[in-house]
Amino acid sequence: MGIVTEYPLGFIFLCLLLGAIYAFFLYFRTGKNDINKWLVWAMTGFRFLSVSLISFLLLSPMIKKQTEVIQKPLIILAQDNSLSILLSKDSGFYRREYPRALLEFTSDLRKKFEVAELSFGDRISNELQTAFTEKQTDISALFDEVNIRYANRNIGALIIASDGIYNKGSNPFYAAEKIRFPVFTIAMGDTNLPRDLILKKITCNKSAFLGDNFPVEILVEADKCNNEKTVLQVKKGEEVLFTRPMQFSGDKDFRKTTVMLDANAKGLLHYKVMIKPVTGENSILNNAQDFYVDVNDTRQKIAILFQSPHPDVFAIKQALESSTRFEVETFKPDAFDQQPSKYDLIIFDQLPSMLGYSNLSRFTNSTVSLLYILGTETNVDAFNALKTGLVITSNKTNFTETFPSFNEDFTLFTLDKDLQDVLKNVPPLLSPLGAYQYSPVSDILFNQKIGNVHTRIPLILFFQSQQRKTGIISGENIWKWRLSDYLQKGDHKVIDDLINKVVQYLSIKGDKSFFKVKVSNRFLENENVEFDAEVYNESYELINKDDVNITITDEKNNSYPFVLGKTEKSYYLSAGTFPVGNYTYQATVKTGKNTYTKKGEFIITTLNLELLNSVADHNLLYRIAKAHDGEMFYARDLQGLRKKILEREDIRPVSYAQKRFIDLSGNIWLFLLILALLSAEWFIRKRSGVY
Repeated sequence: MGIVTEYPLGFIFLCLLLGAIYAFFLYFRTGKNDINKWLVWAMTGFRFLSVSLISFLLLSPMIKKQTEVIQKPLIILAQDNSLSILLSKDSGFYRREYPRALLEFTSDLRKKFEVAELSFGDRISNELQTAFTEKQTDISALFDEVNIRYANRNIGALIIASDGIYNKGSNPFYAAEKIRFPVFTIAMGDTNLPRDLILKKITCNKSAFLGDNFPVEILVEADKCNNEKTVLQVKKGEEVLFTRPMQFSGDKDFRKTTVMLDANAKGLLHYKVMIKPVTGENSILNNAQDFYVDVNDTRQKIAILFQSPHPDVFAIKQALESSTRFEVETFKPDAFDQQPSKYDLIIFDQLPSMLGYSNLSRFTNSTVSLLYILGTETNVDAFNALKTGLVITSNKTNFTETFPSFNEDFTLFTLDKDLQDVLKNVPPLLSPLGAYQYSPVSDILFNQKIGNVHTRIPLILFFQSQQRKTGIISGENIWKWRLSDYLQKGDHKVIDDLINKVVQYLSIKGDKSFFKVKVSNRFLENENVEFDAEVYNESYELINKDDVNITITDEKNNSYPFVLGKTEKSYYLSAGTFPVGNYTYQATVKTGKNTYTKKGEFIITTLNLELLNSVADHNLLYRIAKAHDGEMFYARDLQGLRKKILEREDIRPVSYAQKRFIDLSGNIWLFLLILALLSAEWFIRKRSGVY
């Protein structure tokens, strides 16, 4: 222990000198004292001490205190709480005997060590849990958590009790490389392949259009089911849609089945796949799975108008019809007898045309989105008069061959990763030659590459106004791109995807409602249900002064009311997790004289990853322990693990010096001492009546 200040040690003597000079001049400047000398010396001493102490405190002194701290070794016990533990033949042991043995094990360790208890599965818990209910296992997250939470602690060892099965996160063996202390593992579960039928995987589109047929691919795994027979069924409610008998061979067999289903109703359709259990199965929990398909009838309606037949019209129509989201019709302009508003996008192939049809006011006066394809038959002057955002000043008869040059700053939509490779070898488009002037707020997908020169002349670009979206392809012969794609890749997928993305962006209308609610239509049972909402005033400005109320209703008509929290300009709600099932919601906000309501639905689906693999991976646990100077023990040998840890000489307490600095400026006892000195001096002075 000692006293330190920020100033040199000599300043302490200066404080003492200041106190002495002050006291001397106060009491001995005249030399005449009518009271006893011992009282004068007492008052002088009181004044000397009080002034010296006050001066000393101005130096901001601190007491430096050093103590020795002994820290026990920390043993971290992490228990796997996932469902797969109970899928072994020893499930009874893990339900009843193991929790008691684990409690006794930790009590023994606490007699000599500090013990920290954790559980892991889908997430890390601060309690030792042995209910084995978690639906996922992330062992790699445990190592990250331990490194962060117990940094700079005297960690003696990490003990991991698990079956070694993980289905979330990275490979635990490599995630454990950052661990710098011994790791022991407790092997749980069963490494023997059980007799089991498993619905391994169901693959299907998450959405479909009303009236379509959609494929569902079902993968069944059969373990130790040689010559066993079963039946596979696909059901919608109580209706059986598909039945197929199956017979397996060998110790491990896989059967893949493709089922075509009809999207015959709108909304989220609930289907169930089931396989009949065989005798002696390890678990029947993995013999059934649910899946959902969102069926809607909102195909984008596309009209293609052309004055003269051209391969581009056929190519674009085929590309769009390769997707189920578009409904495409083709027209000669004179034969178009529909309202433009009936369509989500109208494509003009070389219109306005020099061959007679150049008046497009019927379409430009509407709010429907438009896509122009310019070519050798385009009336460029009439096109410029449309004020699309692009003006081409050119000689009407001059055209040039142009290749696409991708604009890295384009962000309206993402493209196929193979697109740039395909475009390196496509034939050129034939584009009007001239000076291009375009709006600075345009979004350019491709610029023109003329010969080997990359120009800043747009080849494909987009504009957006409050009325509509507009796209322009300033070149014809896009059919050659599609043919080149087939020659390079064996199909039209890459260029069809490009055409689909262009049309999809232009045909999707923005939501201009004054109240918007955004929520996913499906969640896993361990995910929080989250809502985002936006409210706009009459000037279409974001506001959030009013409360947004939302009520979630389950299949049994139980209601759960919430109020969305306000963010900077919008609203957000995390409603927590919900049981598996179908839910509807109704959100309401009253702003001014208006009341807005939004309704919707979502589903909570089962998370069954733990049911897909019940064979313990003790080899992984062994490798992790060996790589970190530890050993693997079995769940029935916890006392053997306790003995091994107690015998380790490197797991021992550590001592270190801990320095503390205590500020004397705020010390209450020094304050009281100075107050007592000054009070005593004042009392004597008053009592003597001289000073």
